[in-house]
Order: sequence, then structure tokens, then C-alpha cells
Amino acid sequence: MKKLKAILIGLPLCCLTLNAMAAATWVDNRYAHTWGPEKNQYKIGGGHIFDNGAGVLVSAMYDLGQNFDQMKSSFQEYEGWYPLPLNDKWSVTPGGLTDIDSAGTKLAPYISLDYKFNKVLSFSTRYRYNHMTHKDADFNGYMDYNDSHQIDVFLNYQATDKLWLQLNPEFFVNTGDFYASNGKKTHWEPSIVARYRIDKHWMPYTEIAWLDKDHNNDNQVRLRLGIRYYFQ
Repeated sequence: MKKLKAILIGLPLCCLTLNAMAAATWVDNRYAHTWGPEKNQYKIGGGHIFDNGAGVLVSAMYDLGQNFDQMKSSFQEYEGWYPLPLNDKWSVTPGGLTDIDSAGTKLAPYISLDYKFNKVLSFSTRYRYNHMTHKDADFNGYMDYNDSHQIDVFLNYQATDKLWLQLNPEFFVNTGDFYASNGKKTHWEPSIVARYRIDKHWMPYTEIAWLDKDHNNDNQVRLRLGIRYYFQ
């Protein structure tokens, strides 16, 4: 709870400071429920995008329990990226993120190739390597790093001046002898996101995702509901 209070106080102060020299700065609150494991999660975060498109994000995730009977810290996440334009349509964007929890740290550098078809439609493909800095027991009982390759595809569509849609299929491949929740070394996580800009400050959004099947061969479906506030 002390960590949450610090973030609640620190994020707005940080964002107000950044806003003096930023193109866009925001705070974000999000609730998520996953059917299958019946998880409830809460995330609070903030972000900042500079005029050149570079950005930073910071957030904290909390496990609310299946019956909303707890608020346990899951991890803190920090991310940054920097786009490198190749011409008026193509760009390359290197970046990375780190997740920190009680078990250890995940380091995930990535690079994406981005293409703008026109003012309302764009496409990106991204490769990310997820490296765990601590070892876990694999399915053979040996201690190893539970790393994975991640390939993302993003299709972005500006439906109206207020409505923005995104299709994002993700594909994961475990590098070692580890299984995903579906009992395989590979799995898919496709999602659809919709965001609506009410005014210059408020933007609610929702996401529905299929997280493949679990060890009981049941579908895992996640719903996210969030709202973002921009400082302008």
C-alpha cells in the first residue's frame, strides 16, 4: 500500500513537471479481469511523449485477488523508446522495458519497423526478447532462465477524429525447456483495443484479448477497462 501511495503522489507531480516541455503527458488507471484463472488486476501508470515521438512509461500492477480481497503488488514496469524516421512513411523504433517484482527482474529490449499507409492507417511489426535475470526450474527440473522471443503485429486505424482502433496479435516462443500455460513452448495472444477521446483531457479505452488455453484446455480471455487523463 505504501508503494501505491507513493505512485499516486509521484506520478502527477512527475507528469506536471514533464508537461512543461512535452508534446503529451498523461496518467492512466486500468482494471483487468481474466476468465479462466479468474484474475482481477489494477494498474496505475503515467506516460510522456516528446515532440519527436520518443516516449517513456512507468506503471505498477496490483493483484486484487479472485474475490477482490487483497491489493498485492505484482510488479513495477518502466519503458522507453525512440523512433528513427527513414522517410515520410517508414521508421525504425528501438526501445525496451523492465519489469521488477519480488522474484527478480525481466529485461525486454525490442525493435519495431513502422509504416504509415496514410493519415488514418498504420502498421508495425516488432521483435522483443524477454530475458529473466533469475533462474526457475524448467519441466526437466533444471534451473534455467525462462526467456522468450516475442513477435508483435500492430494494425492501427483512426476511425474518426475521436475513435482509435488497434489489432495486436502476439506470438511467443520459449527459448528453454519451459511451457506456457497451454502446455506448449509457443502460444498466441491476439487483442483488440478501442480508445475514445472525449475531450483534450479524458480518453477511456477497452481491450479484449484471448490469452490462449490454460493447462485444463480452457480458454483464457482478458478484458481491460481503463481511462487516461492528459495534462494540457
